[in-house]
Amino acid sequence: MIKVNRLDIPDILKHGLNPVSNGEAETKDAIIFFGDPINHQSKYQKTGKRGGRTEGSYSVYSDINVRKVLLRMFHGKCAYCESKITAIYNGDIEHFRPKGKIEEANSKKPGYYWLAADWENLLFACPFCNQTNTHEILDGGIIKKTVLGKLNQFPLASERYRLKHTHGNIYLIDRATYNQAFDREESERLLLNPCKDDEIEKFFKYGDDGAIIVSDGLNPIEHKKSESSIRVYALHRLNLSQARQEKIIQIKAQIRRVEQAIKNYNNYSDTEEKRTWFEGVMREEMRILKRFKSSDQEYAGLARYIIDKYFNDADFI
Repeated sequence: MIKVNRLDIPDILKHGLNPVSNGEAETKDAIIFFGDPINHQSKYQKTGKRGGRTEGSYSVYSDINVRKVLLRMFHGKCAYCESKITAIYNGDIEHFRPKGKIEEANSKKPGYYWLAADWENLLFACPFCNQTNTHEILDGGIIKKTVLGKLNQFPLASERYRLKHTHGNIYLIDRATYNQAFDREESERLLLNPCKDDEIEKFFKYGDDGAIIVSDGLNPIEHKKSESSIRVYALHRLNLSQARQEKIIQIKAQIRRVEQAIKNYNNYSDTEEKRTWFEGVMREEMRILKRFKSSDQEYAGLARYIIDKYFNDADFI
């Protein structure tokens, strides 16, 4: 997982436009719907053209223009596990705070319904991080099957500042008061958000087998965030660990090429011509290695950990 800078909000999600955007209209409609306690256990139903509620539900967040921006923002990678997914799957538009239900809340329904079309709440994710699926994990050297995936989970350190269903209306009419309540909940958040947490890479380290591990040196709340994120996003699933292991093999092979290029430059640059040649080779091998760390590359967070650790420990440069 790496830090991702959020791009500009798509017009369809903006508030305060004239005419009103589809995102603002849907948000207002959802707030009216869930303003009636009778609907708290129900799935949101849009107001139809003739005024009655229809079978249609949230749709604005999945608009093609929203999807295009998210795809560009995350380079077609899952926000959580960094797997490239668009070659085989459209990808999920993920609600960081779940819109329909909150698994850990005292009152599970309704969820954060007013954030269904909120740009800051939308991410791009793979189905294995975002949905619940049966996965294999390695536990004490034994392969076990278990159900993992985020879906409706949004754990907090405590429930005291959990936003309630009444905050939907406050979100609409008094944003300053709402933001204060939101910030209090944020202080209790246990899931890492790649668009919010600036030092997100410090929370994880990786084994040579591709395992993702809670980093050393974290304070207690940081440790809990790392631990919760690994569990909720299923970042320890076996297939993902194996994919990371393959990436580690590629990175270490390139590190060896860099080592050899440096040795050749140091040992054989006895003429200007040779020095120019070996310097060019060395620079090219280094460029290829650094490419693994680019934000658009699969498992860039892993690559940065492996490569930075290697050069911090290297004694021949």
